[in-house]
Amino acid sequence: MKKRYVGLLAVIVGTAFLAVIGTLGGWYLADGTAPGPADLTASGPADPMASGPAAPTAAAGGGTGSPSTGSRTSGPASSESPSKEQPAARTYQIDRLVYDQAGLTVRLVSAEITGGKLRLNLRYRNGSSVAWPVSCPTVEVDRTSSEIVLPDGRSVRPESTWCATTRAGESFSIAAGEQVDSWGAFPVAPEAGSSFELTWYDFPSLDVRLR
Repeated sequence: MKKRYVGLLAVIVGTAFLAVIGTLGGWYLADGTAPGPADLTASGPADPMASGPAAPTAAAGGGTGSPSTGSRTSGPASSESPSKEQPAARTYQIDRLVYDQAGLTVRLVSAEITGGKLRLNLRYRNGSSVAWPVSCPTVEVDRTSSEIVLPDGRSVRPESTWCATTRAGESFSIAAGEQVDSWGAFPVAPEAGSSFELTWYDFPSLDVRLR
């Protein structure tokens, strides 16, 4: 009876020892190699926007080396022929009185030829001690209120004026001691040395020579 008890006890002790060894081995494998929650964060897939295939694609499309931008920058120069050169602009200092009464003056200051057109620059000055009431006609009336007559007899109306573009149909006053610069643009370009007759609104006509 004692031998059987001792043998049985030995078997029970051996079995328990093997169980303990198996349990310890299982803990080691789980902690050392088996994937767990902590390892999912450490060894999981990287952010595809940082190092995956999407990152190079975005950089190529939104960076500084876009193919379409490069082709526009390095494309061939335009083959269109240059536009015909316009005559050089000319300015004539005229300084002629159009109207002078009681300190109220209208003076033709200068004439400019640019791009085949004539611009006449005039100055209204109030040299009196009281305000000078003036008015601008409507655009429709303004178009027929002034003209120049060329040596060949052609009468040319202005295509635009200071009144039509800034104060059409308005009445206002020029204060004592003040001045207002006005102008009229005509669709012709008189030759240097030529003359024409200017009629500026209701003021007396004036013979003008470009020299």
